[in-house]
Amino acid sequence: MITQKLAVQYLIDEMRGCPLPVAPEQFKRKRFTGHDAVFFGHQPVRAYKHANRWQFNEPDVREAARRLAALEWDPADLVDPRPSADSHTLAPTSWRAQIQNVTGSAAAAARHRNGCPCGTTWCREETGWARPCGLTAHDLLQHYGSYSIACMLPIPTLVWTDATWLIPRTLAFILDRWQETEHELSTVLSPCSGCGTPSQDSSWRVPTTSGWKTLCPACATATLRPYRQELKGTSYARIRDRGPKASDYLCVLCDPPRPAAVWDHCHEHGLVRGPLCGRCNTAEGQGKEFLNLKGSVAHLLRCDGCRPRRTVPPHHRLAALRRHLHLERGADGCNWPMHMCVSITETAEGGYNCQIRCPERRGGPVSLHVTDEEFEHILSQAVEGLLSGMLLPEGPTPSRD
Repeated sequence: MITQKLAVQYLIDEMRGCPLPVAPEQFKRKRFTGHDAVFFGHQPVRAYKHANRWQFNEPDVREAARRLAALEWDPADLVDPRPSADSHTLAPTSWRAQIQNVTGSAAAAARHRNGCPCGTTWCREETGWARPCGLTAHDLLQHYGSYSIACMLPIPTLVWTDATWLIPRTLAFILDRWQETEHELSTVLSPCSGCGTPSQDSSWRVPTTSGWKTLCPACATATLRPYRQELKGTSYARIRDRGPKASDYLCVLCDPPRPAAVWDHCHEHGLVRGPLCGRCNTAEGQGKEFLNLKGSVAHLLRCDGCRPRRTVPPHHRLAALRRHLHLERGADGCNWPMHMCVSITETAEGGYNCQIRCPERRGGPVSLHVTDEEFEHILSQAVEGLLSGMLLPEGPTPSRD
């Protein structure tokens, strides 16, 4: 068995000289959130967990690379990546939606630097698969050339035509197969390991030191303890090695209850907040969608250093503004991740340029400017509103450019 880091080196060795746009180094950045495989292109490589560490079988790693390298590659054989007319709205995690989001973000950054060719500060035209106004192929490649999906680099391969971006046929095939297999692996259902009740979805699946297990809410509640603030004010460094184990508790945010996996703690003050499952802990670390979880702000303020100041850690501050704009200006009932619908760019002159572009929003994207004072007010109101279980208040109306 080999480590994830060593697997990357074997992938690099096997792909040497291969013309496919691959990023083997991204293989080691996979987070195990739903199944026990890491994708190299469309090839899933199974991982095995021992003593809380994921490892791989060397022949599996090499075989995945060889299968990928065996595909024919012609960068001039291009296809239209747009879904067919009868397709449903793109899933937020699909590779097509990711590319749309990247081009939109790159265009927003280009307009911020250079202004809008239309003569306005922000172009409001809804472009879909067309090249957004103000974006050049050079800008897209310079800032997002290393953007990866399943260890592939799609952005350098895109070719602009009069109506849409085109992508090499082989790469579209790889990403379609990856998307299908990823969905299949993520939706495999197993019975509860405690009582045998068939699971209805993947929410019963939890990580352990030796892999994944399935535990229903009833069995989780019967075998694990609810957290009663036993470690309030305790340093994470103190319990990291001495315990108690977070896996003995229920996640403080999940409803229905799920087993916890880690002790979540404030990185600024080093104090324990409480036990979280792997899914909630990942959301907290990324800071993108965490504030959408019920009780998330109250959990963040369990830190004795943050609570007196009534503020959230730095990586959640922009998320609070993003959530506010998504609720107030986005499409009603939009279920896309808010970081994909709302882009925020801090300006050198102060304040933030924001764009709301929910796919189903009537009238197309909306652009506005939020001053530093408006941002602080929105943040303050967000903390108080979320603590009380309410939606974010209106606050002051952000000024428009």
